[in-house]
Amino acid sequence: MKVERPSRQVLVLGAGLAGLAAGYELVKGGFEVTIVEKNEAVGGLARTIEKNGFRFDTGPHRWYTKNDMVNNWMLKLLGKEVIKVPRLTRIYFDRKFFNYPIKIKSTILGMGLVKTILAVLDYGLVRIQAFFHSRPPVTLEEGYVSKFGRTLYEMFFRRYSEKLWGTSCKNISADWIGQRTRGFNISTIIKDILFKPQNVVSFVDEFSYPEKGIGRIAEKLAADFKKGGGKILLSSEVVTVEHDQKRVTAVVVKRKTGAKKLVIQEVISSIPISDFIQSLNPVVPSEIARTNHKLTYRDELQVAIFINKTHLTADTWIYVHSLDLPYVRFMEMDNWSDKLSPEGTTTLVFEIACNEGDQTWRQTDRQIVDLVVSAFIKEFNLITEADILGSFVHRMPKEYPVYHLGYRKDLSLLKNYLSRLGNLQLVGRNGTFRYNNMDHSIEMGLYAAWNIIEGERKFDVESVNIEREYLEEKKLFDKAPELAEDVSVEENEPSHE
Repeated sequence: MKVERPSRQVLVLGAGLAGLAAGYELVKGGFEVTIVEKNEAVGGLARTIEKNGFRFDTGPHRWYTKNDMVNNWMLKLLGKEVIKVPRLTRIYFDRKFFNYPIKIKSTILGMGLVKTILAVLDYGLVRIQAFFHSRPPVTLEEGYVSKFGRTLYEMFFRRYSEKLWGTSCKNISADWIGQRTRGFNISTIIKDILFKPQNVVSFVDEFSYPEKGIGRIAEKLAADFKKGGGKILLSSEVVTVEHDQKRVTAVVVKRKTGAKKLVIQEVISSIPISDFIQSLNPVVPSEIARTNHKLTYRDELQVAIFINKTHLTADTWIYVHSLDLPYVRFMEMDNWSDKLSPEGTTTLVFEIACNEGDQTWRQTDRQIVDLVVSAFIKEFNLITEADILGSFVHRMPKEYPVYHLGYRKDLSLLKNYLSRLGNLQLVGRNGTFRYNNMDHSIEMGLYAAWNIIEGERKFDVESVNIEREYLEEKKLFDKAPELAEDVSVEENEPSHE
């Protein structure tokens, strides 16, 4: 087994956006950096796959951030590749479309005036009860009811959530709502309609996007990283993390050419925290192992269908609540950018939530494609089978960390145990077991890199994505913080050639 010992080496585990951002900053700082990636391509959960001239994303990944520093960093990276995309997101519920975030007009038209009044009264009752019996919600069900009332919970949130997670909302922590819809409730909807405050940008109706797909962020980071002298080992799986109880001393990765042992000074890990802990040698105490086993993930099958038509819908993506339809969400790539598909064509990308190894996951690609196509044609009648030019199935393990009841205590125990490893930093969605968006993961990667460059832990990685504001609510300040190297950046309007 080959052993590598380059000086000042930093090892980054995982070539998603968090790991790539860290590596990108470190090579600029003069460090020798190796990134290890289990898959055959970079990008992690935010990839753009190309097949037969079609480029499509692995799910709806729009760029929106409340952090001006991170936004400027991304815009400087991609420059004129970034366009503005108008957002239309809808819920498909009982064969009717509702705008999301929820808008009063479409909700009244879809629900009817009686149910709408009932929903508002329901929410009022919940707020009165909360005033006299204040108790933080524990389960996902309690969280949604506290924010929207039981009527809207039963209509819009319960069915979709249980379809996504594959279990009752009573088994998932309410913390998911804090990460997904913090500060968003009926009150914010009404305030947005009636008052339109000048110091808040909420319910964003457009977002930034690289015109050739969200994977361009990872692709550009990887290219610049390698140009700066960094190395990326693809198709390389972490099998052993050696440590002396105080520091990580080496990492063994499995490659097609055999095992390789990397001796390092610093390590940044964005691989699933449960996988990292399971790889430790010496092995962890039994209590840690039992707790680690509680961490689970929800996986996805992402099904791309190439269509000999364009703009089948007006939507960027649609949430699908019906249990009769196998997918939880689908998007149309031509509504994101006309640079992704050959002229006159588009790609529909469907997401099927499942668990790796279950009956759905074990189906062949052909079976999965047939299931999606037949369900889509029958339900929406927008295409025929003759319109289909091809298809592709992308299997994505560990798409979402599952917030089981009591997960916060379990995660704290695991992170406290890992904190004894002084040269380890955890970043990214699965690395920290936190529902990050892209900007959060990049911010974590930047912080981890800057800590190494500065030689001390000045930047708190764990502080990222814990604020209580609604995810799409950005407060505007008179003067935003800037990096010394920030330059003027701008976004382009979408081109339609």
